[in-house]
Amino acid sequence: MIWQRQSAAFRKFWSEQVLAPGHGEISDDTCDAIIRILDYGAKGKLKGSEVVAKTMVRQKVWRKLFNILHSEQKLARLVDAIFKENKVDCKITLIDELYAVNAKNSLTGESGNVLNTLLAAYDHVENLSAVSLKHRKALIEFLELKLPFDWDSASFGTRIVNSNVLIREGARALGVEGSARTLTKFLYSMMELWNPEDIVKRADKEVTVIVPQNTETEKSGQADEADLRESLQMQATLAEIGSQMGFQIWLPRSDRTRVLTKWKPMPDVLLENLPVGFDRATMKTIEQIDVLWLKRTSIVRAFEVEHTTSVYSGILRMADLLAMQPNLKINLHIVAPASRREKVFQEIRRPVFALLEGGALSDTCTYLSYETVADLRGQQHLGRLSDKVLEDYEEKVQDAD
Repeated sequence: MIWQRQSAAFRKFWSEQVLAPGHGEISDDTCDAIIRILDYGAKGKLKGSEVVAKTMVRQKVWRKLFNILHSEQKLARLVDAIFKENKVDCKITLIDELYAVNAKNSLTGESGNVLNTLLAAYDHVENLSAVSLKHRKALIEFLELKLPFDWDSASFGTRIVNSNVLIREGARALGVEGSARTLTKFLYSMMELWNPEDIVKRADKEVTVIVPQNTETEKSGQADEADLRESLQMQATLAEIGSQMGFQIWLPRSDRTRVLTKWKPMPDVLLENLPVGFDRATMKTIEQIDVLWLKRTSIVRAFEVEHTTSVYSGILRMADLLAMQPNLKINLHIVAPASRREKVFQEIRRPVFALLEGGALSDTCTYLSYETVADLRGQQHLGRLSDKVLEDYEEKVQDAD
């Protein structure tokens, strides 16, 4: 009943203010009454009230957006057509058109937050109040729903419309009935199971962290294609050395297809799942490390291959791991070309990494050049060598002074 009233209020505002002819601005007070329905963060949530979502959009941005739409009626009519269209394919086409023509405001950001919030306010029965496309993708994975399209290459219209339908139908297939908003409220009640934020329990307190995902953008970074190929070859070489020494190997799932074009493991060498037991945040960090050598349930060596000019992302991941697990004892290695040696040491020496609870990163993390790894790969009888042979090849920060 609350949402019937609030959707009616939004529709009235939309038709009588945004779509109304004339060039006068919509007043702040008029906008704010609707913003309070749309967004927890922008105007605050009153006791007992219902709000679509927390969109991370500022109050002033919402006001500006409504006035832009009021002054640019062609754009407003396109959004209105999106509101009223019920056919999936037609709605996708309209949203893709909106993304193509709109470049002035937050209507068509990559998160989808603003447009999805407006859709949920206009029709709370058909539109999810899970407004972030990032959250929708996480929900689809959590519910183990099969995507009928490739998420990364799909248009924004395809992602927005189909994710809405897919989650609604997937939840209802599990017996969760109700409006799209009700389904979303239910799914958010178990947010800790699928949300990328994680709780790390330390001796002194619990800390909420966000584990960055190892994306294709990060992998390419500032490196050119030749650097990227070389880094993948280095991952394959490290995996080969470890397997020759009798270790099982872990590679991030995002890298496997490409690395396996350069390394052909024997059966049972490449692990499908890590046999170690840490909290979820730690596991998500460990799983993204470029190469791990394992003996039964213990991680013996961890390698990050730094191929971008910043040589920072892998070092930061190692520091994240030690910050979450200060008592963890793993030999950590940054692998980079000799031309980036000084940059590696410079980053490891950052003051923030010297203040980790379990000790400075420089005490735990060493440097291996591409060249020394290649030399090690050329050693005869690798199968008779222990991983301690790396001590003959690694460089420590203090030794580089």
